[in-house]
Amino acid sequence: MTAPLATVGILSIGSMGLGIAKLLVAHNYRVLTNVSNRSPATRARAESAYLDLVDTDADLVAHCDYILSIVPPRDAVATASRIIDALNITPSLRAHSATPLYFLDLNAISPKTVSSIAKAFSQRTPNVRFIDGGIIGGPPSQSGADAAWIKPGIPLSGPHPLNKAIPSGAHLTETLNTRYLDDKIGSASGLKCCFASMAKGMIALSLQAFSTAESLGVLPHLQSYLKVYNVKGGELAERGIVGCPPKAYRWVDEMRQIGECFEVDGGWPEQARVFREIAGVYEELAKVVETRGGTEGMGDVHGAIAAIGDGLKEGKKEKPTVEELEQDDR
Repeated sequence: MTAPLATVGILSIGSMGLGIAKLLVAHNYRVLTNVSNRSPATRARAESAYLDLVDTDADLVAHCDYILSIVPPRDAVATASRIIDALNITPSLRAHSATPLYFLDLNAISPKTVSSIAKAFSQRTPNVRFIDGGIIGGPPSQSGADAAWIKPGIPLSGPHPLNKAIPSGAHLTETLNTRYLDDKIGSASGLKCCFASMAKGMIALSLQAFSTAESLGVLPHLQSYLKVYNVKGGELAERGIVGCPPKAYRWVDEMRQIGECFEVDGGWPEQARVFREIAGVYEELAKVVETRGGTEGMGDVHGAIAAIGDGLKEGKKEKPTVEELEQDDR
């Protein structure tokens, strides 16, 4: 058996993390993930993808050449702190390593947030090579007769280009479909914020427009006019409405991070607050999904809009917080 090109740790194994893990395994990388406090279903998914399962962050730090953080935005800082703590265990778990550990933060967070994470690594673990990144697009998948990989785009930035890393940095750069932007921490995260604001902001507006049209009894007419005067917009709206319910809880904090990016880096101190309201749209949708016990019956536009409308009518009832919405198998 050919020796792996490098060992990569992934936190955590949600749909995106699992997709990237499968991509890496298929290209001869050894992939580790920490499954402590994760469900049997998550463990089974990881094992089926030929990942090596470990029970502590210390195991990741000791054995990995690269660690990729792919978690809900609200968990980005805490996940980085966990790895920093593991790196500071005495005696050092990497005392005999010939190469530095690379930490890639690929989360949907603002430049301000990612800069704070990079600063924490610099102050407490100066030997770590920190890379700012983001993921644009869906999880990697295989398609077609030749089983070619369809990959998301991964912009990266910071003073340590991935293609210069050892071992196999150039190969990993190509495998992950990365693009190096510049040497500034925050550039990649900011680009992700700008991209996501357009797609997910539009979906939030579509949710409100379609549900309001349904309440008025004119949804079929709205769809009819869209098919004539805004075909692509209507198609994108319907696809987004159907696809977003299971992801809504993740998007709550992402919208807040986008608002922070636009306020701090874009110079929109007042106007960027609109993303706090957009976060509220996804928070309401996430609560509807939780109250219903999942997304069953929301597989088409009419089912999704009906469920949202019913949920909004019950809005005065006590509902679970976003903290209670996050499922173990994200």
